[in-house]
Amino acid sequence: MQTTNALFIGHNTERAIPVRSYLHRDFLTQTALDGAVRRIEFHPSLRVDDTIQRVDAVIVDSDFGRHAIDLVDDRPPCDPQAEGLMHLAFAEGCTGIMTVTSADIRREPRFTSARTVWRRRSDTLHVDDREAVIGALESEGPLQLRALSGLIHTRRGLEAVVHTMACEGSVVIDLTEPLDDRAVVRVGPRAVGTAVLAYGT
Repeated sequence: MQTTNALFIGHNTERAIPVRSYLHRDFLTQTALDGAVRRIEFHPSLRVDDTIQRVDAVIVDSDFGRHAIDLVDDRPPCDPQAEGLMHLAFAEGCTGIMTVTSADIRREPRFTSARTVWRRRSDTLHVDDREAVIGALESEGPLQLRALSGLIHTRRGLEAVVHTMACEGSVVIDLTEPLDDRAVVRVGPRAVGTAVLAYGT
């Protein structure tokens, strides 16, 4: 498994998460862009009896429950059998352990679409562009990108604007469908009138 010495930060992460591999990064990216996910927690360690055990684990709090994540094809070297993860899930009151494979992460079109959107994470947004998009979505409800383009004008290309807003959490794009002009966009959990910073690897 290829490794990367980087940190991941998204609008729904509680703290910077060390990225141990490209597969791990793709999982975090897809999770950060998922409108059902409220919070991504990183737990570097936990107390087991009288010792501190390193786990380097992620817990995802979403509309479907609170789950400790077992990346079975990319477990951290400190917890190769996921025994620590099981203790963490119990200690943190998780609904259960969610098993995620490399095939799950690489499933198309979500895999490519998430990477494409995340490339815009550091782009700068003009406040008028953000307000125009949010205003249209709040007025009309979820819209396909081509319908949204018929309602508003943005200073930058609408696709780039929407992708950047998805990275900051002000809109959500349905990444289970192809990322084209039929992609459905809706208001996100952080639809605010001020800039929200979202950085990542």
